[in-house]
Amino acid sequence: MATLLAGCASGPMGSAALTDNVKSNTARLVVYRTSPMAFAVQPNYAVDGRVIGGSQPAGFVSCDLPPGRHEVAVNNLPLSGNLLGQGSEKVSVDLRAGSTTYLSAQPQIGIVTPGAITLIQVTEGQGRADVASLHQSSGSCGKA
Repeated sequence: MATLLAGCASGPMGSAALTDNVKSNTARLVVYRTSPMAFAVQPNYAVDGRVIGGSQPAGFVSCDLPPGRHEVAVNNLPLSGNLLGQGSEKVSVDLRAGSTTYLSAQPQIGIVTPGAITLIQVTEGQGRADVASLHQSSGSCGKA
């Protein structure tokens, strides 16, 4: 199983990739997934309607964006349902200049569907600790 997970997100480790400081005129958003649960469920993440990367187990996507309110969503299958878990498929975040906001992407197992990914905002300390041992997934953030 570890070999399979290592092949999913193969970029630099979070402890190395996120060492540079966020510029004072931008804000950083990190969306990550630690759980191998629902391994086959890997929908895309989108910020303000623009796809930024995929939900890969043991991986994260990092984007430097303009400060302010942004909508972050997971493009789950239309039939996916968050029947047993917590979190949301879509969240609004207020990104502050010079800071990093972390969203944990968590697989939820539904009764009728194979699962869905939901987003939960976590503290910076929790997010930094979780992401340190994950690999950066390829993504295309650009300016939203």
